Amino acid sequence: MTAYGRTPYPQSHELHAESTRSSLLEPPSSPHISRFLDNLILIGRALFGVTALLSTTHHSAKAAAGDDLHGWSGIKDRWRQAGVNIDIGDSEEFWTNPVGGSRSSTNYIGATVVDVTLDLARLYHGGTDREGQWGELEVSGVDIRGRPFSNVPLYAFNQTSTSEADPNLRLYELAYSYHPPGDAIELRIGKLDLSRDFMVSETAQDLLNGSFGWPMMPSNNLYDQGPASPLATPALRLRYDVSDDWTLLIAVGDDNPTGARTFNNPNDPWNQNQDPSGTRFNFGTGTLAMAEAQHSVSIGKLLGSYKAGVIVDSGTFPLQAYASTQRRGNWLIYAIVDQTLLRDPVVGRLHGFVRWQYTGLADRNEIVSALDAGLSLHRPFGRRHDLVALGLGYAAPSRFLTTTEPSGRTEARQNEYHLELTYRAQLSSWLSLQPDLQGLIAPSGGVYVSGRRVKDALILGLHAGLSL
Repeated sequence: MTAYGRTPYPQSHELHAESTRSSLLEPPSSPHISRFLDNLILIGRALFGVTALLSTTHHSAKAAAGDDLHGWSGIKDRWRQAGVNIDIGDSEEFWTNPVGGSRSSTNYIGATVVDVTLDLARLYHGGTDREGQWGELEVSGVDIRGRPFSNVPLYAFNQTSTSEADPNLRLYELAYSYHPPGDAIELRIGKLDLSRDFMVSETAQDLLNGSFGWPMMPSNNLYDQGPASPLATPALRLRYDVSDDWTLLIAVGDDNPTGARTFNNPNDPWNQNQDPSGTRFNFGTGTLAMAEAQHSVSIGKLLGSYKAGVIVDSGTFPLQAYASTQRRGNWLIYAIVDQTLLRDPVVGRLHGFVRWQYTGLADRNEIVSALDAGLSLHRPFGRRHDLVALGLGYAAPSRFLTTTEPSGRTEARQNEYHLELTYRAQLSSWLSLQPDLQGLIAPSGGVYVSGRRVKDALILGLHAGLSL
């Protein structure tokens, strides 16, 4: 899960309240939907807890290794054959910044996601011969806990964790997908998280810092950080497999997932609390269009993926220098390289990635260019399912984005830099533990809080990932 946000630092200009935009479809019964999501999450937690408890008390060697989960995998297989697939994921994280930011802090972040997918043909006819013929219906909910801390006290452009978001119990995705076996075209329509398909670096997913998930430019420059977890937006997405090594992705949707009435909201920087249940279907702001071309390559026996894409938004955006003035339209382009660099039976598999983003509209965007890159070594030290990864990146702010020193002098923002070193230990097929070390340099390019400059930060974290 990914969440990002704008930093709520004092601006040198007055925040502008945009004209009210109505949502064309408001939730007819939010309390009922909220109770449904609550029950969905509780059932998922109960299933997970019971299975985890049984797996720890089972005496067979296979269960002790965490492979069988006391029959849970077999239960899921039987349900899947009947047309029902349930995925449960949970993350528990503890973070501290002993130095840096506006002050030191210790924080907890937790998230539980329950996803239910129904194969409509299998449900009606039974058997496996009709798999996917009528498409699939998917609904998911997420329960987010803890306290976000990258806005305060770190005051960063990017989020420390992909799990960081405002605490809410919310509808995540509600979608219908159609992709018959052997068909080159896949359609997905509904309330979608488009970050699952666009701007994805597979290697970057090994890291925990938010910018390695949904990147900094869309998360800072688009409404509500864009259509990325835990938010989803009404959209249509098409995938076309042109050949074995070429794929095209196209999506069109609303650019404002929560239907927030203002782009800048100092009391709710991420705008997630403008639709805390996730049940609003907004169509009244602007159109977001996304396109991406993907090319798979093989250099010797080393596989790689090369992607290039564009995002265009027809909505209106406040200017960085004068928030009371708005301009219509926005865009960014990007390119991604994921490449296997080494396959060695002793050393392991080494993967690398580079992701670049750029926009020419400095007047209305907080970030005008960004880049992240890194390396991930799988199977280190002979441990088959572990990995160790190193990542770094920067964000270049708009030249119109300034900060005011205590003396009253105004200066332009600098680049923000971040670094991360992480190790993921796969303790069983359903449990991983991941200690993490991050560095943050020039938070938000240099800002002041209570007359003091926000300091570079050292961040320590521990992530536990559980999945059923």
